[in-house]
Amino acid sequence: MFLIFIILEILSIVMVVGGDVKRNSIFNTSANYITGKVYDFVWRYVGYFYLREENVALMQTLLKFNSVNESAFIADTARFHNNVDTVSKKLKYKYMTASVIKNSVSRQNNNFLTLDVGRKNGVKQDMGVVSVSGVVGIVVGVSDNFSLAISVLNKKVNLSAKLKDSNFYGSVIWLGENYRKAILTEIPNHVEIHQGDTVVTSGYSAIFPPNIPIGVISSFEKNSEDNFYTIEIDFLTDLKCVSNVFIIENLMQEEQFSLENMEDKVAQ
Repeated sequence: MFLIFIILEILSIVMVVGGDVKRNSIFNTSANYITGKVYDFVWRYVGYFYLREENVALMQTLLKFNSVNESAFIADTARFHNNVDTVSKKLKYKYMTASVIKNSVSRQNNNFLTLDVGRKNGVKQDMGVVSVSGVVGIVVGVSDNFSLAISVLNKKVNLSAKLKDSNFYGSVIWLGENYRKAILTEIPNHVEIHQGDTVVTSGYSAIFPPNIPIGVISSFEKNSEDNFYTIEIDFLTDLKCVSNVFIIENLMQEEQFSLENMEDKVAQ
């Protein structure tokens, strides 16, 4: 009986709306409004849970590839997450979630991402930006509500990197061509490497923690002119479809920068 009632109700609505242009317009407007509210609900709440899943995935990645322990990263319910290092009693890194609202990958020299968090959220220049897959870029500009990150697809970015299995380090540089590929420089040709080896952050930079994934070796050859390899890597993060990212703050960055700047003064 209930099913028959529903069918009769639907038929009644169709007959009433279909026979009157004004009623039809009102019905469509109401339907569009309801549909919009449903989509909004789905985006706000379902999308939120997807972001939570990515959040968990990032933390698992950090713990898998990072040399520091879990307590070096934030782990509470705030947008910025933190915790105390149980060894040093000092927190070294914090991370926060963000969404990419503008992105470019096709510019030959300089590509950037705009993120939906800014100064009011605690974002500052020289914070690292990563995805669940790996490194994305570095924050270079901040307003009250937004931030601008220079992408790894930028010729001005030299990522301090190393081979995950051997710890030999060099620099990852994008050549401005294929947005999925870059080169790893300064690896001596006596080092044993293989196609598929993982390249990660070295930790020598004050921006990224060590062992954050960057890419995998796709090809390599020994140079005849020097004692280094020519190594091509595939980025692990597809910058063309990245939507949710994490901003990492090194809480000891200022101290490290200050100390490292003394090198220039001592060298003079």
